[in-house]
Amino acid sequence: MSSILNHKQPKLLSNYDSVIVSYSNGIDSMGALHWAVSNFDKNKIYLIYADTGMEYDCNISLFYAAASFVGVKLILVAHPKGFLRLLLEERLKFPDYKRRWCTAYLKADVIDKWIRQNRHILGSKCLFISGERGDESPKRALLPENKYHRTHLATNRIAEFECHWYRPNLPLEKGHMFEKAVILGLPPHPCYQYLNRCSCMFCFYMKDEDVIKNIIRYPKEAKKWIQAEIKLGHTWKAKQSLTALWQKCDELGEDAVA
Repeated sequence: MSSILNHKQPKLLSNYDSVIVSYSNGIDSMGALHWAVSNFDKNKIYLIYADTGMEYDCNISLFYAAASFVGVKLILVAHPKGFLRLLLEERLKFPDYKRRWCTAYLKADVIDKWIRQNRHILGSKCLFISGERGDESPKRALLPENKYHRTHLATNRIAEFECHWYRPNLPLEKGHMFEKAVILGLPPHPCYQYLNRCSCMFCFYMKDEDVIKNIIRYPKEAKKWIQAEIKLGHTWKAKQSLTALWQKCDELGEDAVA
């Protein structure tokens, strides 16, 4: 086995058998995709998207279009229950800053499961790429630029599978991501026309005023989560409910859309 496995932070290689880019349709994942196609043969690249069940209705079609346009393989994964059923049947509380079960169950776990089930096509050396930027938050600024991925096998007992995790965007600013998207020829997600961040439609990280904008644009989707709040007796965010923001939409009217 390579001596590289003795180090907690592996050295990036040039001879990976496969490269997986975690993709969300956001501008940062476009930056990650740009780095991948700039450094590796497109035939090695898999673009993977985890559908959480709280996504914009255009997301899957945008994902397919991006993979086709750039010329890389695409992988669509999803938790069998999705966000809403998982919330109502198992978790029983919305995620929060301490318990971000949405990311763990609906993104990381399903992506990791796909990787483990497909080692036979990924080869013995795999690079996983994600698009976090250090200037997004103090916590993200502390993330390691490269490390072993969760699916990495430290021994050959099950299989020979060396998987590294690289974050090429960590030292870059948001403006650079839009530049990378232009180079790729991919248009930014439509939500950037009125939001600063592309996330789940009603992510608890979002500012109230941004959630109001999505409630007004996507009332049918918003009602599903409001009904979940009522059924669970647990609000979408501490000290704030989607129900209250819905009522505020009526007060703000068209002014909230801008």
